[in-house]
Amino acid sequence: MISYTCRRTVVAVVCVLFCALSALPADYGKYTGLINKVAKLPSESIVRMGDASLEKGRGEEAMVLYMVVCERADDVMPERERRVCSSAYLKAGDIYYGRGDYTRALEFYVSGLKVCEGGSDKYGIARFYKNIGNVYCQFQDYEKGADYFKTGYEHCKADRDVDTERKLLTNLTAIYIYLGKAAEARKYQRESVRLKDDGDKVNRFIVDFNGGLITAAEGRYGDAVAVFHRLAAYAVASKLPPQYECYAYQELYKAFRKAGMPDSTLFYLSKCEHTAKVHGMSHMFVEVLKDASEIYEGMGRRAESLEYKDMFLAMSDSIFNLRKFDAVKNVQFQYEMEKTDKEISGLRLQQERSRQTIVYQRTAMAFGFAAMLVVTAFLVILYRQNRKLNSSYAGLYALNRDFISRHEAMNKRHADDVERIARLEAEAEELRRTPGQAADGGAKEERKYKSSNLNDEQQQALAEAIAGVMENSEEFCSDDFSLDRLATLVGSNSKYVSQVINGTYHKNFSNYVNEYRVRLACKRLADDGAYANLTVKAVGESVGYKSHATFVNIFKKTTGLTPSLYQKMARSNS
Repeated sequence: MISYTCRRTVVAVVCVLFCALSALPADYGKYTGLINKVAKLPSESIVRMGDASLEKGRGEEAMVLYMVVCERADDVMPERERRVCSSAYLKAGDIYYGRGDYTRALEFYVSGLKVCEGGSDKYGIARFYKNIGNVYCQFQDYEKGADYFKTGYEHCKADRDVDTERKLLTNLTAIYIYLGKAAEARKYQRESVRLKDDGDKVNRFIVDFNGGLITAAEGRYGDAVAVFHRLAAYAVASKLPPQYECYAYQELYKAFRKAGMPDSTLFYLSKCEHTAKVHGMSHMFVEVLKDASEIYEGMGRRAESLEYKDMFLAMSDSIFNLRKFDAVKNVQFQYEMEKTDKEISGLRLQQERSRQTIVYQRTAMAFGFAAMLVVTAFLVILYRQNRKLNSSYAGLYALNRDFISRHEAMNKRHADDVERIARLEAEAEELRRTPGQAADGGAKEERKYKSSNLNDEQQQALAEAIAGVMENSEEFCSDDFSLDRLATLVGSNSKYVSQVINGTYHKNFSNYVNEYRVRLACKRLADDGAYANLTVKAVGESVGYKSHATFVNIFKKTTGLTPSLYQKMARSNS
Protein backbone atom coordinates (compact mmCIF):
# COMPACT_ATOMS: atom_id res chain seq x y z
CA MET A 1 0.00 0.00 0.00
CA ILE A 2 1.36 3.45 -0.96
CA SER A 3 1.48 5.84 2.01
CA TYR A 4 0.49 9.50 1.73
CA THR A 5 4.08 10.43 2.59
CA CYS A 6 4.93 9.55 -1.00
CA ARG A 7 2.51 12.08 -2.45
CA ARG A 8 4.42 15.29 -3.11
CA THR A 9 1.77 17.43 -4.73
CA VAL A 10 -1.97 17.96 -4.51
CA VAL A 11 -2.27 17.06 -8.18
CA ALA A 12 -0.84 13.59 -7.64
CA VAL A 13 -3.19 12.80 -4.74
CA VAL A 14 -6.28 13.99 -6.59
CA CYS A 15 -5.24 11.94 -9.62
CA VAL A 16 -4.98 8.76 -7.54
CA LEU A 17 -8.36 9.30 -5.91
CA PHE A 18 -10.46 10.44 -8.86
CA CYS A 19 -8.83 10.12 -12.32
CA ALA A 20 -8.87 7.14 -14.63
CA LEU A 21 -6.04 6.82 -17.12
CA SER A 22 -8.46 7.33 -19.99
CA ALA A 23 -9.03 10.92 -18.85
CA LEU A 24 -5.36 11.95 -19.23
CA PRO A 25 -4.26 14.41 -21.95
CA ALA A 26 -3.19 13.15 -25.36
CA ASP A 27 0.49 14.06 -24.80
CA TYR A 28 0.46 12.47 -21.38
CA GLY A 29 2.65 9.55 -22.35
CA LYS A 30 5.84 11.50 -22.97
CA TYR A 31 7.75 9.42 -20.43
CA THR A 32 5.52 6.33 -20.40
CA GLY A 33 8.09 4.25 -22.25
CA LEU A 34 10.83 5.23 -19.84
CA ILE A 35 8.64 4.56 -16.80
CA ASN A 36 7.61 1.13 -18.08
CA LYS A 37 11.23 0.33 -18.93
CA VAL A 38 12.45 0.92 -15.38
CA ALA A 39 9.32 -0.26 -13.53
CA LYS A 40 10.84 -3.60 -12.49
CA LEU A 41 14.42 -2.40 -11.98
CA PRO A 42 15.91 -2.04 -8.48
CA SER A 43 15.68 1.47 -7.06
CA GLU A 44 19.46 1.77 -6.89
CA SER A 45 19.75 1.15 -10.63
CA ILE A 46 17.09 3.75 -11.40
CA VAL A 47 18.85 6.37 -9.27
CA ARG A 48 22.14 5.64 -11.08
CA MET A 49 20.35 6.10 -14.41
CA GLY A 50 19.00 9.42 -13.14
CA ASP A 51 22.50 10.52 -12.14
CA ALA A 52 23.79 9.64 -15.61
CA SER A 53 20.96 11.60 -17.28
CA LEU A 54 21.69 14.60 -15.07
CA GLU A 55 25.38 14.54 -16.03
CA LYS A 56 24.35 14.61 -19.69
CA GLY A 57 22.17 17.67 -19.14
CA ARG A 58 18.84 15.82 -19.39
CA GLY A 59 17.30 17.29 -16.24
CA GLU A 60 13.67 16.37 -16.97
CA GLU A 61 14.55 12.74 -17.65
CA ALA A 62 16.59 12.58 -14.45
CA MET A 63 13.68 14.10 -12.53
CA VAL A 64 11.28 11.44 -13.85
CA LEU A 65 13.62 8.63 -12.77
CA TYR A 66 14.04 10.09 -9.30
CA MET A 67 10.26 10.49 -8.98
CA VAL A 68 9.74 6.82 -9.87
CA VAL A 69 11.93 5.88 -6.91
CA CYS A 70 10.27 8.44 -4.61
CA GLU A 71 6.91 6.86 -5.42
CA ARG A 72 8.12 3.55 -3.98
CA ALA A 73 8.57 4.95 -0.50
CA ASP A 74 6.35 3.57 2.25
CA ASP A 75 6.44 3.05 6.00
CA VAL A 76 7.54 -0.60 5.96
CA MET A 77 10.30 -0.67 3.34
CA PRO A 78 13.71 -2.15 4.22
CA GLU A 79 16.40 0.24 5.48
CA ARG A 80 18.48 -0.15 2.31
CA GLU A 81 15.50 0.82 0.16
CA ARG A 82 14.68 3.70 2.52
CA ARG A 83 18.18 5.13 2.06
CA VAL A 84 17.86 4.95 -1.74
CA CYS A 85 14.41 6.61 -1.68
CA SER A 86 15.60 9.43 0.58
CA SER A 87 18.54 9.94 -1.80
CA ALA A 88 16.08 10.24 -4.72
CA TYR A 89 14.09 12.90 -2.83
CA LEU A 90 17.29 14.82 -2.14
CA LYS A 91 18.42 14.73 -5.78
CA ALA A 92 14.97 15.73 -7.06
CA GLY A 93 14.88 18.66 -4.65
CA ASP A 94 18.34 19.71 -5.81
CA ILE A 95 17.08 19.90 -9.41
CA TYR A 96 14.29 22.29 -8.43
CA TYR A 97 16.68 24.28 -6.21
CA GLY A 98 19.10 24.66 -9.09
CA ARG A 99 16.24 26.00 -11.23
CA GLY A 100 15.31 28.58 -8.61
CA ASP A 101 12.00 26.88 -7.73
CA TYR A 102 12.68 26.94 -4.00
CA THR A 103 9.12 26.13 -2.91
CA ARG A 104 9.03 22.84 -4.85
CA ALA A 105 12.57 22.08 -3.72
CA LEU A 106 11.45 22.50 -0.11
CA GLU A 107 8.54 20.08 -0.65
CA PHE A 108 10.91 17.36 -1.83
CA TYR A 109 13.41 18.03 0.96
CA VAL A 110 10.72 17.86 3.65
CA SER A 111 9.19 14.68 2.17
CA GLY A 112 12.63 13.10 1.95
CA LEU A 113 13.38 14.13 5.53
CA LYS A 114 10.23 12.32 6.69
CA VAL A 115 11.29 9.18 4.80
CA CYS A 116 14.77 9.38 6.30
CA GLU A 117 13.47 9.94 9.84
CA GLY A 118 11.02 7.05 9.50
CA GLY A 119 13.76 4.40 9.72
CA SER A 120 16.36 3.37 12.23
CA ASP A 121 19.26 4.23 9.91
CA LYS A 122 19.21 8.01 9.62
CA TYR A 123 22.43 8.37 7.67
CA GLY A 124 22.32 11.40 5.36
CA ILE A 125 19.72 13.27 7.38
CA ALA A 126 22.15 16.19 7.86
CA ARG A 127 22.08 16.92 4.13
CA PHE A 128 18.31 17.43 4.26
CA TYR A 129 18.66 19.91 7.13
CA LYS A 130 21.45 21.72 5.25
CA ASN A 131 19.39 22.04 2.08
CA ILE A 132 16.22 23.09 3.92
CA GLY A 133 18.30 25.76 5.67
CA ASN A 134 19.57 26.92 2.27
CA VAL A 135 15.98 27.37 1.06
CA TYR A 136 15.07 29.49 4.09
CA CYS A 137 18.15 31.63 3.48
CA GLN A 138 17.01 32.19 -0.11
CA PHE A 139 13.82 33.68 1.37
CA GLN A 140 16.03 35.78 3.73
CA ASP A 141 14.78 33.97 6.84
CA TYR A 142 18.32 33.65 8.18
CA GLU A 143 17.36 32.83 11.76
CA LYS A 144 15.28 29.86 10.61
CA GLY A 145 18.02 28.83 8.21
CA ALA A 146 20.57 28.93 11.04
CA ASP A 147 18.32 26.68 13.17
CA TYR A 148 18.22 24.04 10.43
CA PHE A 149 21.98 24.31 9.89
CA LYS A 150 22.63 23.76 13.60
CA THR A 151 20.32 20.73 13.69
CA GLY A 152 22.11 19.28 10.67
CA TYR A 153 25.47 19.97 12.31
CA GLU A 154 24.47 17.87 15.33
CA HIS A 155 23.47 14.98 13.06
CA CYS A 156 26.81 15.21 11.21
CA LYS A 157 28.62 14.30 14.38
CA ALA A 158 26.59 11.11 14.74
CA ASP A 159 26.87 10.17 11.05
CA ARG A 160 30.53 11.20 10.74
CA ASP A 161 29.55 13.00 7.54
CA VAL A 162 32.60 15.28 7.47
CA ASP A 163 31.93 16.79 4.04
CA THR A 164 28.45 17.99 5.00
CA GLU A 165 29.80 19.11 8.38
CA ARG A 166 32.33 21.38 6.63
CA LYS A 167 29.62 22.94 4.47
CA LEU A 168 27.33 23.52 7.45
CA LEU A 169 30.12 25.17 9.43
CA THR A 170 30.95 27.59 6.62
CA ASN A 171 27.22 28.34 6.16
CA LEU A 172 26.77 29.04 9.88
CA THR A 173 29.84 31.27 9.94
CA ALA A 174 28.59 33.31 6.97
CA ILE A 175 25.06 33.65 8.39
CA TYR A 176 26.23 34.95 11.75
CA ILE A 177 28.61 37.39 10.06
CA TYR A 178 25.64 38.68 8.06
CA LEU A 179 23.49 38.90 11.22
CA GLY A 180 26.23 40.84 13.01
CA LYS A 181 26.75 38.14 15.68
CA ALA A 182 30.54 38.13 15.75
CA ALA A 183 30.92 35.78 18.74
CA GLU A 184 28.78 33.09 17.10
CA ALA A 185 30.58 33.57 13.78
CA ARG A 186 34.01 33.15 15.43
CA LYS A 187 32.85 29.99 17.20
CA TYR A 188 31.85 28.26 13.98
CA GLN A 189 34.87 29.69 12.15
CA ARG A 190 37.18 27.97 14.67
CA GLU A 191 35.44 24.67 13.96
CA SER A 192 35.70 25.32 10.20
CA VAL A 193 39.45 25.85 10.52
CA ARG A 194 39.76 22.65 12.56
CA LEU A 195 38.02 20.61 9.84
CA LYS A 196 39.43 22.50 6.86
CA ASP A 197 40.45 20.18 4.03
CA ASP A 198 43.51 21.71 2.38
CA GLY A 199 43.08 19.22 -0.44
CA ASP A 200 39.66 20.69 -1.21
CA LYS A 201 40.56 24.03 -2.77
CA VAL A 202 37.06 25.48 -2.60
CA ASN A 203 36.66 24.55 1.07
CA ARG A 204 40.05 26.05 1.85
CA PHE A 205 39.12 29.29 0.06
CA ILE A 206 35.71 29.63 1.77
CA VAL A 207 37.06 28.99 5.27
CA ASP A 208 39.79 31.62 4.86
CA PHE A 209 37.31 33.97 3.15
CA ASN A 210 34.94 33.79 6.14
CA GLY A 211 37.91 34.52 8.40
CA GLY A 212 38.62 37.64 6.38
CA LEU A 213 34.99 38.74 6.67
CA ILE A 214 35.16 38.40 10.46
CA THR A 215 38.40 40.40 10.54
CA ALA A 216 36.81 43.17 8.44
CA ALA A 217 33.69 43.17 10.64
CA GLU A 218 35.94 43.75 13.66
CA GLY A 219 37.40 46.86 11.96
CA ARG A 220 40.86 45.39 11.35
CA TYR A 221 40.92 46.44 7.72
CA GLY A 222 44.67 46.09 7.24
CA ASP A 223 44.58 42.43 8.32
CA ALA A 224 41.46 41.83 6.22
CA VAL A 225 43.16 43.31 3.14
CA ALA A 226 46.09 40.91 3.61
CA VAL A 227 43.69 37.94 3.75
CA PHE A 228 41.78 38.92 0.62
CA HIS A 229 45.01 39.74 -1.28
CA ARG A 230 46.23 36.22 -0.58
CA LEU A 231 42.87 34.65 -1.50
CA ALA A 232 42.71 36.47 -4.85
CA ALA A 233 46.16 35.12 -5.76
CA TYR A 234 45.21 31.66 -4.47
CA ALA A 235 42.02 31.58 -6.59
CA VAL A 236 44.01 32.36 -9.73
CA ALA A 237 46.87 29.96 -8.96
CA SER A 238 44.50 27.12 -8.03
CA LYS A 239 42.33 27.72 -11.11
CA LEU A 240 39.16 28.05 -9.07
CA PRO A 241 36.02 29.22 -10.90
CA PRO A 242 36.35 32.99 -11.58
CA GLN A 243 33.65 34.02 -9.12
CA TYR A 244 36.03 33.26 -6.23
CA GLU A 245 38.64 35.69 -7.55
CA CYS A 246 35.85 38.23 -8.00
CA TYR A 247 34.65 37.70 -4.40
CA ALA A 248 38.15 38.49 -3.12
CA TYR A 249 38.41 41.67 -5.20
CA GLN A 250 35.00 42.80 -4.01
CA GLU A 251 35.93 42.46 -0.35
CA LEU A 252 39.24 44.21 -1.04
CA TYR A 253 37.62 47.36 -2.41
CA LYS A 254 35.05 47.31 0.41
CA ALA A 255 37.83 47.07 3.03
CA PHE A 256 39.87 49.86 1.40
CA ARG A 257 36.76 52.02 1.22
CA LYS A 258 36.07 51.59 4.94
CA ALA A 259 39.75 52.30 5.67
CA GLY A 260 39.47 55.60 3.75
CA MET A 261 41.88 54.71 0.94
CA PRO A 262 40.15 55.89 -2.28
CA ASP A 263 42.95 55.03 -4.74
CA SER A 264 43.13 51.40 -3.64
CA THR A 265 39.34 51.27 -3.51
CA LEU A 266 39.07 52.30 -7.16
CA PHE A 267 41.91 49.97 -8.22
CA TYR A 268 40.24 46.82 -6.87
CA LEU A 269 36.80 48.03 -7.90
CA SER A 270 38.15 48.15 -11.46
CA LYS A 271 39.68 44.65 -11.18
CA CYS A 272 36.41 43.23 -9.80
CA GLU A 273 34.41 44.93 -12.55
CA HIS A 274 36.77 43.61 -15.25
CA THR A 275 36.73 40.03 -13.90
CA ALA A 276 32.92 39.94 -13.59
CA LYS A 277 32.48 41.41 -17.08
CA VAL A 278 35.00 39.12 -18.82
CA HIS A 279 33.54 35.95 -17.29
CA GLY A 280 29.89 36.91 -17.77
CA MET A 281 29.01 37.00 -14.06
CA SER A 282 26.00 39.24 -14.50
CA HIS A 283 24.82 39.18 -10.88
CA MET A 284 28.26 40.16 -9.57
CA PHE A 285 28.67 42.76 -12.34
CA VAL A 286 25.43 44.48 -11.33
CA GLU A 287 26.56 44.63 -7.69
CA VAL A 288 29.86 46.22 -8.75
CA LEU A 289 28.07 48.82 -10.89
CA LYS A 290 25.86 49.79 -7.99
CA ASP A 291 28.83 49.98 -5.58
CA ALA A 292 30.80 52.04 -8.12
CA SER A 293 27.96 54.56 -8.40
CA GLU A 294 27.88 54.94 -4.61
CA ILE A 295 31.68 55.15 -4.29
CA TYR A 296 32.02 57.88 -6.94
CA GLU A 297 29.08 59.74 -5.41
CA GLY A 298 30.86 59.70 -2.04
CA MET A 299 33.99 61.09 -3.68
CA GLY A 300 32.02 63.95 -5.20
CA ARG A 301 32.65 62.70 -8.74
CA ARG A 302 29.10 63.21 -9.95
CA ALA A 303 29.66 62.48 -13.65
CA GLU A 304 31.23 59.03 -13.02
CA SER A 305 28.54 58.23 -10.46
CA LEU A 306 25.74 58.96 -12.93
CA GLU A 307 27.51 56.96 -15.64
CA TYR A 308 27.68 53.86 -13.44
CA LYS A 309 24.13 54.44 -12.24
CA ASP A 310 22.88 54.40 -15.83
CA MET A 311 24.82 51.18 -16.53
CA PHE A 312 23.44 49.64 -13.33
CA LEU A 313 19.85 50.44 -14.28
CA ALA A 314 20.29 49.13 -17.82
CA MET A 315 21.93 45.94 -16.60
CA SER A 316 19.28 45.44 -13.90
CA ASP A 317 16.54 45.62 -16.54
CA SER A 318 18.37 43.06 -18.70
CA ILE A 319 18.79 40.64 -15.80
CA PHE A 320 15.14 41.10 -14.86
CA ASN A 321 14.13 40.09 -18.40
CA LEU A 322 16.37 37.02 -18.20
CA ARG A 323 14.79 36.11 -14.88
CA LYS A 324 11.32 36.40 -16.41
CA PHE A 325 12.45 34.07 -19.21
CA ASP A 326 13.87 31.60 -16.66
CA ALA A 327 10.60 31.79 -14.72
CA VAL A 328 8.65 30.83 -17.85
CA LYS A 329 10.98 27.89 -18.45
CA ASN A 330 10.55 26.76 -14.85
CA VAL A 331 6.76 26.89 -15.18
CA GLN A 332 7.01 24.58 -18.20
CA PHE A 333 9.37 22.26 -16.32
CA GLN A 334 7.00 22.08 -13.37
CA TYR A 335 4.07 21.40 -15.70
CA GLU A 336 5.92 18.48 -17.29
CA MET A 337 6.86 17.08 -13.89
CA GLU A 338 3.28 17.31 -12.62
CA LYS A 339 2.07 15.44 -15.69
CA THR A 340 4.71 12.78 -15.14
CA ASP A 341 3.81 12.52 -11.46
CA LYS A 342 0.21 11.86 -12.49
CA GLU A 343 1.35 9.27 -14.97
CA ILE A 344 3.45 7.39 -12.43
CA SER A 345 0.56 7.38 -9.95
CA GLY A 346 -1.90 6.39 -12.66
CA LEU A 347 0.22 3.48 -13.85
CA ARG A 348 0.60 2.20 -10.30
CA LEU A 349 -3.17 2.46 -9.88
CA GLN A 350 -3.65 0.50 -13.10
CA GLN A 351 -1.29 -2.21 -11.87
CA GLU A 352 -3.21 -2.38 -8.59
CA ARG A 353 -6.49 -2.68 -10.46
CA SER A 354 -5.09 -5.48 -12.62
CA ARG A 355 -3.96 -7.32 -9.51
CA GLN A 356 -7.40 -6.92 -7.93
CA THR A 357 -9.05 -8.16 -11.13
CA ILE A 358 -7.04 -11.38 -10.94
CA VAL A 359 -8.04 -11.81 -7.32
CA TYR A 360 -11.72 -11.30 -8.18
CA GLN A 361 -11.51 -13.81 -11.05
CA ARG A 362 -10.02 -16.45 -8.82
CA THR A 363 -12.72 -15.76 -6.27
CA ALA A 364 -15.41 -16.08 -8.92
CA MET A 365 -14.11 -19.58 -9.86
CA ALA A 366 -14.70 -20.71 -6.30
CA PHE A 367 -18.35 -19.56 -6.26
CA GLY A 368 -19.53 -22.87 -7.73
CA PHE A 369 -18.22 -24.95 -4.86
CA ALA A 370 -20.57 -23.81 -2.14
CA ALA A 371 -23.17 -21.19 -1.41
CA MET A 372 -21.42 -20.41 1.84
CA LEU A 373 -18.28 -19.42 -0.04
CA VAL A 374 -20.39 -17.07 -2.19
CA VAL A 375 -21.75 -15.36 0.90
CA THR A 376 -18.30 -15.21 2.45
CA ALA A 377 -16.76 -13.73 -0.70
CA PHE A 378 -19.55 -11.15 -0.85
CA LEU A 379 -18.90 -10.11 2.75
CA VAL A 380 -15.16 -9.89 2.08
CA ILE A 381 -15.72 -7.67 -0.95
CA LEU A 382 -18.13 -5.51 1.01
CA TYR A 383 -15.59 -5.17 3.80
CA ARG A 384 -12.85 -4.20 1.38
CA GLN A 385 -15.04 -1.63 -0.34
CA ASN A 386 -15.88 -0.12 3.02
CA ARG A 387 -12.19 0.09 3.88
CA LYS A 388 -11.45 1.74 0.55
CA LEU A 389 -14.27 4.23 1.12
CA ASN A 390 -12.95 5.06 4.58
CA SER A 391 -9.45 5.34 3.18
CA SER A 392 -10.71 7.71 0.48
CA TYR A 393 -12.47 9.84 3.09
CA ALA A 394 -9.30 9.91 5.18
CA GLY A 395 -7.31 10.90 2.09
CA LEU A 396 -9.75 13.69 1.25
CA TYR A 397 -9.64 14.97 4.82
CA ALA A 398 -5.82 14.92 4.87
CA LEU A 399 -5.74 16.60 1.47
CA ASN A 400 -8.00 19.46 2.60
CA ARG A 401 -6.18 19.85 5.91
CA ASP A 402 -2.78 19.96 4.22
CA PHE A 403 -4.09 22.37 1.57
CA ILE A 404 -5.25 24.79 4.27
CA SER A 405 -1.86 24.57 6.03
CA ARG A 406 0.04 25.10 2.78
CA HIS A 407 -2.28 27.97 1.83
CA GLU A 408 -1.52 29.79 5.09
CA ALA A 409 2.22 29.17 4.70
CA MET A 410 2.14 30.34 1.08
CA ASN A 411 0.25 33.50 2.09
CA LYS A 412 2.93 34.23 4.69
CA ARG A 413 5.71 33.69 2.13
CA HIS A 414 3.80 35.74 -0.44
CA ALA A 415 3.38 38.64 1.99
CA ASP A 416 7.10 38.52 2.80
CA ASP A 417 7.98 38.40 -0.91
CA VAL A 418 5.66 41.34 -1.72
CA GLU A 419 7.26 43.37 1.04
CA ARG A 420 10.77 42.50 -0.13
CA ILE A 421 9.95 43.25 -3.79
CA ALA A 422 8.40 46.59 -2.81
CA ARG A 423 11.54 47.47 -0.89
CA LEU A 424 13.82 46.54 -3.82
CA GLU A 425 11.64 48.47 -6.27
CA ALA A 426 11.76 51.50 -3.97
CA GLU A 427 15.56 51.31 -3.92
CA ALA A 428 15.70 51.07 -7.71
CA GLU A 429 13.25 54.00 -8.03
CA GLU A 430 15.43 56.05 -5.67
CA LEU A 431 18.43 55.43 -7.93
CA ARG A 432 16.43 56.49 -11.02
CA ARG A 433 14.86 59.57 -9.49
CA THR A 434 16.27 63.04 -10.05
CA PRO A 435 15.28 66.02 -7.85
CA GLY A 436 12.54 67.16 -10.27
CA GLN A 437 10.75 63.83 -10.50
CA ALA A 438 9.56 63.20 -6.94
CA ALA A 439 6.34 65.19 -7.07
CA ASP A 440 4.75 63.34 -10.00
CA GLY A 441 4.77 59.92 -8.29
CA GLY A 442 2.10 60.87 -5.76
CA ALA A 443 -0.22 62.12 -8.49
CA LYS A 444 0.12 58.84 -10.38
CA GLU A 445 -0.69 56.91 -7.21
CA GLU A 446 -3.82 59.02 -6.72
CA ARG A 447 -5.00 57.89 -10.17
CA LYS A 448 -4.49 54.25 -9.17
CA TYR A 449 -7.74 52.77 -10.44
CA LYS A 450 -9.33 55.78 -12.13
CA SER A 451 -8.25 55.16 -15.73
CA SER A 452 -10.63 53.60 -18.17
CA ASN A 453 -8.55 50.46 -18.49
CA LEU A 454 -6.31 48.60 -16.06
CA ASN A 455 -2.72 48.02 -17.10
CA ASP A 456 -0.72 45.02 -15.82
CA GLU A 457 0.70 46.91 -12.85
CA GLN A 458 -2.74 48.15 -11.79
CA GLN A 459 -4.23 44.68 -12.16
CA GLN A 460 -1.49 43.25 -9.95
CA ALA A 461 -2.01 45.96 -7.33
CA LEU A 462 -5.78 45.41 -7.35
CA ALA A 463 -5.30 41.62 -7.10
CA GLU A 464 -3.12 42.11 -4.02
CA ALA A 465 -5.66 44.48 -2.50
CA ILE A 466 -8.43 41.91 -3.05
CA ALA A 467 -6.29 39.15 -1.54
CA GLY A 468 -5.51 41.44 1.42
CA VAL A 469 -9.23 41.90 2.19
CA MET A 470 -9.98 38.18 1.84
CA GLU A 471 -6.94 37.02 3.82
CA ASN A 472 -6.84 39.64 6.56
CA SER A 473 -10.52 40.16 7.37
CA GLU A 474 -13.72 38.15 7.66
CA GLU A 475 -15.87 40.51 5.61
CA PHE A 476 -16.80 37.56 3.37
CA CYS A 477 -18.51 35.90 6.37
CA SER A 478 -21.36 38.40 6.08
CA ASP A 479 -24.35 36.79 4.36
CA ASP A 480 -24.83 39.94 2.27
CA PHE A 481 -21.22 40.14 1.14
CA SER A 482 -21.27 41.11 -2.55
CA LEU A 483 -19.07 42.10 -5.46
CA ASP A 484 -20.00 45.75 -4.85
CA ARG A 485 -19.02 45.45 -1.19
CA LEU A 486 -15.61 43.99 -2.09
CA ALA A 487 -15.10 46.75 -4.68
CA THR A 488 -15.83 49.37 -2.01
CA LEU A 489 -13.35 47.78 0.41
CA VAL A 490 -10.51 47.87 -2.15
CA GLY A 491 -11.35 51.36 -3.47
CA SER A 492 -12.30 50.25 -6.97
CA ASN A 493 -15.46 49.31 -8.85
CA SER A 494 -17.23 46.00 -9.37
CA LYS A 495 -16.28 45.79 -13.04
CA TYR A 496 -12.55 45.95 -12.34
CA VAL A 497 -12.78 43.66 -9.30
CA SER A 498 -14.67 41.06 -11.35
CA GLN A 499 -12.17 41.45 -14.21
CA VAL A 500 -9.17 40.89 -11.90
CA ILE A 501 -10.74 37.89 -10.12
CA ASN A 502 -11.55 36.24 -13.45
CA GLY A 503 -8.16 37.06 -14.96
CA THR A 504 -6.02 36.20 -11.91
CA TYR A 505 -7.86 33.24 -10.36
CA HIS A 506 -9.80 32.01 -13.43
CA LYS A 507 -13.08 31.84 -11.53
CA ASN A 508 -16.12 34.01 -10.92
CA PHE A 509 -16.78 36.05 -7.77
CA SER A 510 -19.15 33.47 -6.26
CA ASN A 511 -16.71 30.57 -6.56
CA TYR A 512 -13.87 32.77 -5.31
CA VAL A 513 -15.79 33.71 -2.13
CA ASN A 514 -17.04 30.14 -1.60
CA GLU A 515 -13.46 28.85 -1.45
CA TYR A 516 -12.62 31.25 1.38
CA ARG A 517 -15.84 30.44 3.23
CA VAL A 518 -15.30 26.67 2.95
CA ARG A 519 -11.66 26.97 4.00
CA LEU A 520 -12.68 28.95 7.11
CA ALA A 521 -15.51 26.50 7.78
CA CYS A 522 -12.97 23.64 7.73
CA LYS A 523 -10.90 25.41 10.39
CA ARG A 524 -13.96 26.06 12.56
CA LEU A 525 -15.27 22.50 12.21
CA ALA A 526 -11.86 21.26 13.39
CA ASP A 527 -11.64 23.83 16.21
CA ASP A 528 -11.76 22.45 19.75
CA GLY A 529 -11.99 25.93 21.31
CA ALA A 530 -14.44 28.73 20.60
CA TYR A 531 -16.33 26.84 17.86
CA ALA A 532 -16.28 23.37 19.44
CA ASN A 533 -19.89 23.55 20.66
CA LEU A 534 -21.40 24.95 17.47
CA THR A 535 -23.58 22.77 15.27
CA VAL A 536 -22.67 22.23 11.63
CA LYS A 537 -25.52 24.52 10.66
CA ALA A 538 -24.24 27.24 13.01
CA VAL A 539 -20.75 26.96 11.54
CA GLY A 540 -22.24 27.40 8.06
CA GLU A 541 -24.12 30.50 9.19
CA SER A 542 -20.95 31.88 10.82
CA VAL A 543 -19.15 31.90 7.46
CA GLY A 544 -21.99 33.53 5.53
CA TYR A 545 -24.51 30.83 4.42
CA LYS A 546 -28.16 31.50 5.19
CA SER A 547 -29.24 28.13 3.83
CA HIS A 548 -27.91 24.97 5.48
CA ALA A 549 -28.58 22.95 2.31
CA THR A 550 -26.54 25.43 0.24
CA PHE A 551 -23.68 25.22 2.74
CA VAL A 552 -23.66 21.39 2.65
CA ASN A 553 -23.76 21.26 -1.16
CA ILE A 554 -20.95 23.80 -1.65
CA PHE A 555 -18.82 22.26 1.12
CA LYS A 556 -19.11 18.77 -0.37
CA LYS A 557 -18.46 20.02 -3.90
CA THR A 558 -15.29 21.78 -2.72
CA THR A 559 -13.84 19.18 -0.31
CA GLY A 560 -15.46 15.90 -1.39
CA LEU A 561 -16.84 15.44 2.19
CA THR A 562 -19.97 16.57 3.99
CA PRO A 563 -19.42 19.09 6.81
CA SER A 564 -20.55 16.61 9.47
CA LEU A 565 -18.16 13.90 8.20
CA TYR A 566 -15.29 16.42 8.04
CA GLN A 567 -16.03 17.49 11.65
CA LYS A 568 -16.12 13.87 12.79
CA MET A 569 -12.78 13.06 11.13
CA ALA A 570 -11.19 16.25 12.47
CA ARG A 571 -12.17 15.37 16.03
CA SER A 572 -10.98 11.76 15.65
CA ASN A 573 -7.59 13.04 14.42
CA SER A 574 -7.14 15.69 17.13
